[in-house]
Amino acid sequence: MIEGSREFVWTLTLLAISLTPGWSQAGSTPPGVDGQEGSVTQPVLDPDTPQTNQSSPTSDVDQPSIEPATSVSQSYLAVGLHFSGGGESDPSGTGNSPQIAPVSSILGSLNLQKLRPRSGTNIDYVGGATYNGSYGGSGAYLEQLHRLDVDHHLQWRRTQLNMRNSFYYMRDGIFGSSSFGGNGAYNLRFAENRTVPADSEAADYVGATQMPLGQERLITNVSAASLNQALTRRSSISFAGSYSIADYTGNSQNLSNGRQITAQVGYNYQVNRRDGFGVVYRYQRFQFTQAGVGIITTSSAQFVYRRRVLNRLALVLGAGPEVATVTGSTAANGQQLNATAQASLQYNPRTYRLGLSYDRLETGGFGVFAGGNSNIFRFSIAHTISRLWRVSLESGYATSTSVEASSARVPVGSYDYGFAGGAVQRQLGPRFSVFASYQFNHENWPCGHAPACTSGFQQHIALIGLDWNIRPIRLE
Repeated sequence: MIEGSREFVWTLTLLAISLTPGWSQAGSTPPGVDGQEGSVTQPVLDPDTPQTNQSSPTSDVDQPSIEPATSVSQSYLAVGLHFSGGGESDPSGTGNSPQIAPVSSILGSLNLQKLRPRSGTNIDYVGGATYNGSYGGSGAYLEQLHRLDVDHHLQWRRTQLNMRNSFYYMRDGIFGSSSFGGNGAYNLRFAENRTVPADSEAADYVGATQMPLGQERLITNVSAASLNQALTRRSSISFAGSYSIADYTGNSQNLSNGRQITAQVGYNYQVNRRDGFGVVYRYQRFQFTQAGVGIITTSSAQFVYRRRVLNRLALVLGAGPEVATVTGSTAANGQQLNATAQASLQYNPRTYRLGLSYDRLETGGFGVFAGGNSNIFRFSIAHTISRLWRVSLESGYATSTSVEASSARVPVGSYDYGFAGGAVQRQLGPRFSVFASYQFNHENWPCGHAPACTSGFQQHIALIGLDWNIRPIRLE
C-alpha cells in the first residue's frame, strides 16, 4: 500500500513537471553503474529488436512499442562537467565574413533515472554559458544555453503511457545543435551513453520545428503525451498529442513566434515477424503572435509500411495526403492540398550506428514564415573504433516553402538550411575524455527587396574540449 502511494505521488509529480521544461526516454541499466572502472560504456542494442527511427513525426503512433515490464527497481544520478574552446566564423550571422571569433564554454550535465517494474523516469539536463570573443566592431559577450528533457512512462500488460516535455534556450535552433559545437559533438558527449534519442529530434516534429535563423536567441518548449494500447498479439491502437511554443526573444518583431497543437491517432498491424503496417491520422493547429497572420490547421492521413530487413536493419516508409486551411490572414486565406511522407533506414551493429531519414510535413515555418511545407533530410553514423576511440559524422538539410509571409520584411518564398560535420572522442581514463569537432553550416532565407537584409550566411565551427563525468551514484 505504501509503495503504491509512493508511485501515485511520483506520477502526479511528473505530470506537473510535464507542464514545464524537459524531454527524454527512460531506459535500462545506467551506463557505468555496474561496469568496471576504465571501460567505455556503449548503448546496449538488443540483437533481436529492430532499431526504429525515433525522429519520425509519428514515431509514437506508427511505430508503437509496448516493452515487457522490467523486474529492476533502481535509481541513479550521473553528473558531469564539460569544457571546450575553439573558433567560429561569422557568429552574428550577418554575412559570409572570413573572420574567426574565439568561442569557449563551460557546461554541466545531469542525468537522473528512476526505474520501477512498471514505470520509469528520466531527467536529462545540459546547460551552462558560452563566452564569445570580440568580432568585427562588436565586443565580447557571454550567453546562456539550456536543454532540459523529462520523460515518464507507466506500463501495464497491454498498455503503455508516455509523458514527455522538452525545453530549449539557446542562440540557435535544435536542428544541427550548433550551440553545442555541432550535432556530432553533442551526440558523442551527451547522447551516446544515455537513453535519450540522439538530438531529441522528435521535439522538432510534434512541436515547433526551428532552425538557427541567423543565430537568433530562441526559447522552445514541447509537452507531449502518448498512449499505446495492444488489441491483439498483432494489432494495436495509439493516441498522441502535444502542445508547443517557439519564441525568438531577440527579434520577435520580424520573426514568426508561434504556438502549435498536434493530435494523432493510429492503427498498427504486424503481418509477420518482419513486416507490419500502420494508418495514421494527424491534426495540427498553428497560431502566430504577429498581427495580420492567420491560423493554419492541417488534416493528414498517412499509410506506413515497416520492414525489418535484418535483425539490425529496419526500414520505414510512409506517405499520404494533407489539407492545410488558412483563416484570419490579411493575405492568404484558403485551402492547400499537400502531401506528407516519411522514410527512414536504421542500421545498428554492435560497434556503430547508422541512420538515414527523410520527412515531409507541415511545420511552423522555421521562424521565417507563418507555416511552411517542409522537407527534412538527415544522415548520421557513429562508430566505436576501440575501447578508447569513438567517432561520429552527422549531416542534415531542411527546406521550407511558405504558406503565408509573417511580415512585410520576410516575403513569401523558400528557406533552406544545411549542416555537415563530425567529432572524435578519446577516453583518457575512467572519468575523463577529450574530443575535437567541426561543423559547417549553410543558411538561406528570402529577402525580397529589403535593402538591409542579408539573404544567408555560411559558418564554420571548430572545437576541442575536455569532459569529466563522475561515476554514476546509486540513490537506492
